[in-house]
Parts: sequence; structure tokens; C-alpha cells
Amino acid sequence: MSFTTAQRRAHYDDFVHQVITLCAVNSIRADLNSGFGRPVAECPRMPEHLTRPIAGFGAHRAHYTVAGLIAQDRDLPHENTPYQPELVTPGKDHTARAAITAPAATDAPPPPGPAPAPQPGPARPWRSRPDLGTHLAIAVARYGFKEATMTNRVKTLTKLDTSLLHPRLWSLTSHLHSRSAARLDFAVLLEDLAWWDHDQMETAARWRENYFLTLHTLSSEEH
Repeated sequence: MSFTTAQRRAHYDDFVHQVITLCAVNSIRADLNSGFGRPVAECPRMPEHLTRPIAGFGAHRAHYTVAGLIAQDRDLPHENTPYQPELVTPGKDHTARAAITAPAATDAPPPPGPAPAPQPGPARPWRSRPDLGTHLAIAVARYGFKEATMTNRVKTLTKLDTSLLHPRLWSLTSHLHSRSAARLDFAVLLEDLAWWDHDQMETAARWRENYFLTLHTLSSEEH
């Protein structure tokens, strides 16, 4: 049985919350932090914690990578405090233009299993939430990362296939952590990674567009 877009996105948000909760236990955090963006078969310490939360939704490597990225973050909120990613200036919904790239409600992700009970979707419109391109622009505009270097990173990342992208994300977020700039919207990233093998060109184009749009928006506000 396939899921609707709303069901999958509710799952992505719920998965992030579950992983943040798991990370409250240091030994589990260490297990989840052991994958380093590698293929699932090379992450023997992670299935114990992730098999049930992922069941039925496919895209196992995307889930494993995002769980590892979350476990990297030592500044996660308490499990009872909602996780908030870094945001662009409220009211400037420059990501709305990218809405046409969202997967259709009838499209199916990698092979699903039995559907879980329906869950409410996120309150904030999905495509107004920051994707990786947006976050990398924020890192330049607000945290002092070099624009030329980050622009090259964006161009490189968006050309990579899954096997090369996931390890690069691991090293990239480690770099962002060096200046406390890694407060990502993990659920949005999870959807993008889950679809990467199916819609890489569209997702990559959206990352690039949102990177340059956000960079322009934030730069304009400072002048």
C-alpha cells in the first residue's frame, strides 16, 4: 500500500522526533553516530534502534544517514521541547517557488509496507520549510562561512549520486557544527534523500535555487 505525501511527511517529522528522543540515551546516541553516512549493511549498531521506526517506509539509507546526522548534534533540545531548525527571516517565503518540485500525492516512495495509523501533518507548509540549500546559504550569511567555498560545495553536492552524497553530508554537517550552524530541518532533508535516486535533478535544482535565493535575500537585508 502506498502512502500519500501527507502521510510520508508526517512520518518524516515523527521519525526525527523519535531519533531525538533516542539520543537522550548516550549509548544509543553513540550507536546512531557510528554510521558515518555509510550504506546500511555497514552500520551494524544502528538496526536495533531504527528498524521499527523505519518499517514500511523504505529509503533505509536516507533514514540511517539522517539519524546519524541528528546524533552528531550535541545541542539537541530535550525530548519534550519541539525541535526548531534554523529559519530565514519570517514572512519572506522565498521557497514557495520551489513547490512545483514536491512529489505528487499519488507518487510512491521506495517500496512501502503496511501503512501506519494516519498522523497529522506539520503545521507549517512543507515547502516553506528550509531545505539544505537554504541552510547552506544561512551558514554563509549568518555564520561567516566563505561564500565561494560554500557555493562550490552546493554545486558539487547536487551532482553526486547517493553513494557519494551521504558521506559528504556527514563531513559537511561536521563542518557546520564547528560554528553552530547545523540546526537543519532534518525531516525535509530526509524526504529529499529518500527521493534522491528518483528525482535527483529536480531536488538538486531546488537546493541550488534556494541557496542562491536565500543568499540574495539575507544579503539584501543586511545592506
